[in-house]
Amino acid sequence: MLYSGKLFSCSRLSALSALLLAGTCLAQSDPQSVVTEVDLNRAKQESRASKPRELTVLTQTLSAEQIDRAVLNRLMQEINSEPANTKVRMGINDSQLQELFITISNTRGFINGSEITNVRAMCAVWNESTTQGESRIAEAIAAYKKREQLTQTFIAKYYSVVLFDIEAILDEESLPLFRAYMNDRRRRLANAGMTSWGSPVQNISAGTDTINFHCRTN
Repeated sequence: MLYSGKLFSCSRLSALSALLLAGTCLAQSDPQSVVTEVDLNRAKQESRASKPRELTVLTQTLSAEQIDRAVLNRLMQEINSEPANTKVRMGINDSQLQELFITISNTRGFINGSEITNVRAMCAVWNESTTQGESRIAEAIAAYKKREQLTQTFIAKYYSVVLFDIEAILDEESLPLFRAYMNDRRRRLANAGMTSWGSPVQNISAGTDTINFHCRTN
């Protein structure tokens, strides 16, 4: 850079100018002293040889048993917010719409979450286990999942009965429209990665965090 006919070096520039011209100064220096070439082949070999890191899952997605429950809860919200559109989509009248809403609403109030019970089962196994390290964590996670599956299986069976009751409300014209709606929403929810409210216990890393929060006393 020229100023009053004299050439100033990068070290004589102000702090701001030095930042702006840092790239220029480096470009004029010896490339071998600035850039160290990376041995790509060696890096690839080291990457392949290294043990993959286990992902910590922060949330868990809906299981197959939870899909119908989520779809019907979504339908209840649509009936509440857009009753006219729902009637057209389903091909139902005001009376059928009201019955549909009441049926789903009563169902939603009947089903309670099992998270507290799941955590208690997990912590009981954790506290009683005689193993150590990852084996102890795996036992506790297995207990959580086993107890959770009992609830999910019950929910799936219960909602199959609810769907039967809903279909009994519908006539020959509205029944295929309702079934088409359910299938479309099932597919969308399954592909959307919608998450459930359960604790993350999909793997050792996530399970360890959950155990540390709820159970670990020793």
